[in-house]
Amino acid sequence: VDSRRVNANQIFFLFSVVLLTHPRYVFFFIIGFVIALCGALLRVWARGMPKRQETGLFREGPYRYLRHPMYAGTFLEGIGVCVACFSISHFLSFALFIILAVGYFVLVYKEAILLEEEKLFADHGHKWDDYARRVPALLPVLEDLRWLSYRDIMGFRFNRFENTGEWKGFAAFLGVFAFLWFKLVYRL
Repeated sequence: VDSRRVNANQIFFLFSVVLLTHPRYVFFFIIGFVIALCGALLRVWARGMPKRQETGLFREGPYRYLRHPMYAGTFLEGIGVCVACFSISHFLSFALFIILAVGYFVLVYKEAILLEEEKLFADHGHKWDDYARRVPALLPVLEDLRWLSYRDIMGFRFNRFENTGEWKGFAAFLGVFAFLWFKLVYRL
């Protein structure tokens, strides 16, 4: 992962959350938190699975349903923050926050996904092509989720999750929602 992109993500996100969000409704906050929590847990699940390099082209766990569960998790976290921050009284800043968040995700992550897929094709050739034809990039096929089972989480190892540093991202997720809760309670 390009550390400049990560730093830019963090700066952009913090700037946007601090200046443009004004959560006003507990209902939307809770719904947004649940959506974002699903995204954070998807990222945790993906990080706790064996790396592709260790096992070749990995197709277990969340990779059985999505080619890019980390990006999908990030997208869900962003949607959750947007829902949690819904505000009619601050609609212009809310709308600007959504435009910036979606625009940024499309601009940055679209390129990242394309580069990653090129590398995976170079590394795995036709195996990758077959996998990419069957498994969607970011949005799972709902019908496929009916086959979700305990077996899908069996490969998860907490030490893999911990060693990747994803725990910092999960802690940041909790910190962002604690900050948004503070803004909601104190009407900031």
